[in-house]
Amino acid sequence: MQEVVAAHIEHLRKPQEGTISKYRRLLRLHIHGTTLGTRPVDMLTRADVAHWLDNLVAASRANQPTGQKLGHKSKANIHALLSAALAYAVGEEIITRNVAKGQMLADKNDAREPVYLSPDDLDMICAAVGERYRLFLLTLCKTGLRYNEATALRKRDVRISNGRATIYVTRAWKAGEGGKDEIGPPKTKKSRRTVACSLVLSEALADHLKEISPEDLIFTRPTGEYLRNSWFHKYVWGPLMDQMLEDGRLYERPWIHEIRHAHTTHLLQAGRPVHVVQARLGHEDPQTTLRIYAQMSTGDDIAAADALD
Repeated sequence: MQEVVAAHIEHLRKPQEGTISKYRRLLRLHIHGTTLGTRPVDMLTRADVAHWLDNLVAASRANQPTGQKLGHKSKANIHALLSAALAYAVGEEIITRNVAKGQMLADKNDAREPVYLSPDDLDMICAAVGERYRLFLLTLCKTGLRYNEATALRKRDVRISNGRATIYVTRAWKAGEGGKDEIGPPKTKKSRRTVACSLVLSEALADHLKEISPEDLIFTRPTGEYLRNSWFHKYVWGPLMDQMLEDGRLYERPWIHEIRHAHTTHLLQAGRPVHVVQARLGHEDPQTTLRIYAQMSTGDDIAAADALD
């Protein structure tokens, strides 16, 4: 089976190199060497796929502890690769049917609900994190940058004029060969953009940038290494969320990417035009912006009801 998945990946043409690297990593971590991976493709059964799905666990450098069972979304991504590879095998007439097709449907009800973060929630999270990472989280909250964009920022990517900082988003971290991260262009063409900062964030950035050189990364670990997503989740975000849930400051566990969704929602709730928010977030399609808003704008229905009183 693992040879078929590898062949499918090699025959892909449309995905970007970062996507190919991601698929190769999924193959290496979750298929290669497993009972499913070593099974001849023409002997694979739906029961084999179901057993494999039920036992998928987090690998090294994941955003959750190694060995912990994967959530629905992570499993769906890995399953999608397997199912696409089997569809490729059907097209090549190696097998007659795709035994993985539809296998994730049973887990649909287990899909995680998005967590809405209010402006007060974001302020509380920034205040609660350690001083070293407060500016990093404040930057995510006030700009809506993707995690891999913010962690690729250098001093030279920020210009300050008349007290206002502007961030030039031209780079992002991506998964490279062998699991080693590398810097490349942002996710899409519209992801290359400029993002104006609030005056509060501008002042904080200006103070921090005095201490570093133009080519230095703005946000790093104490060792000077960049803030790899999995490292930050394990040592900073995860423990912070645990503490805030335990003491009742939060009632649900948000993903760090939901800071970006919150930023989108707050701007639209404040009456900013969709095309302005779309450009600021780097979305290719305004429907993406509106879809996030529809999922997260929990208070709007209450406001609509109040308008009738």
